[in-house]
Amino acid sequence: AKCPGPMLALCLASSQGIVLPHSTPRAAPATTTACSSRRDALLGALAACTAAAGVRPASAFDNAVPDYANYADKAKRKGNPPKDLGVLKRTINADSINADPLTYNGLRKCDGKPNCFSTTGDELLEDRILTGVDTLIKPWKPPAGDAAPFKSLKAAVKAYTPGQGFIDGGGFQVVKESDTYLYLNFEALKKGYIDDLEFALRDGMIDVRSSSRVGQTDFAVNAKRLNYIAAALRKDGWTIEEINPKSHPDYWDAANEGLDLTFDKDRRRGTDLEGEGKRLDRPNIG
Repeated sequence: AKCPGPMLALCLASSQGIVLPHSTPRAAPATTTACSSRRDALLGALAACTAAAGVRPASAFDNAVPDYANYADKAKRKGNPPKDLGVLKRTINADSINADPLTYNGLRKCDGKPNCFSTTGDELLEDRILTGVDTLIKPWKPPAGDAAPFKSLKAAVKAYTPGQGFIDGGGFQVVKESDTYLYLNFEALKKGYIDDLEFALRDGMIDVRSSSRVGQTDFAVNAKRLNYIAAALRKDGWTIEEINPKSHPDYWDAANEGLDLTFDKDRRRGTDLEGEGKRLDRPNIG
């Protein structure tokens, strides 16, 4: 009897996602011993075949950058999403002295940490900064001539390029989608942090929320992600304000402080702090 096909067949099977059986062999006649040994050798080379065929690690999103494979065996800190994501009844200005409470159906607010942006939040800046940094952004406005703005939005979001701005190298995936709501997960390249991104159509405008699940600062990841998508939509006539140090100074101060203190050089890529020895300018005290 002939042994199974050559190494090429094994590599081809691996590249197509075919699962090869691997169980403890039963006692075999002497005539099949050589064949079994050869099979074990081929299975032992499966990992090398998988890498050569470009098969992604099972934990990666399909559109992860190729470098994701270098970190597939590292511990991931995906975190847990808030339990109240989605379009639900929200109340703003609840504790305000100078603004009346307002309740409506919308996306979740941020909690004041510099790792989130949302179109839901207290109307007055003096109220928003009581819980942390200002993370409120304005709803995105479609052009008047767009008969299907949410469809246009979804197309722009799904065209997102993982790795742009040196972020989201783990790729992204759509979690939930309807004619008026879109929810996605984005994954960081090395440690597998998961960010939640939501869009909802409300009164002809687009509500937005992008937030990290763990950590304090996000190293400007959420701002970069939203700015990238917004830039693509502006080309088609959308009105969307850029998130920059002028619009959200406290957020960017925290992001730059985090970049300055991190030991991860890759975090600094594409920023003013990229390169050896570059630090933030700080006033001399004392």
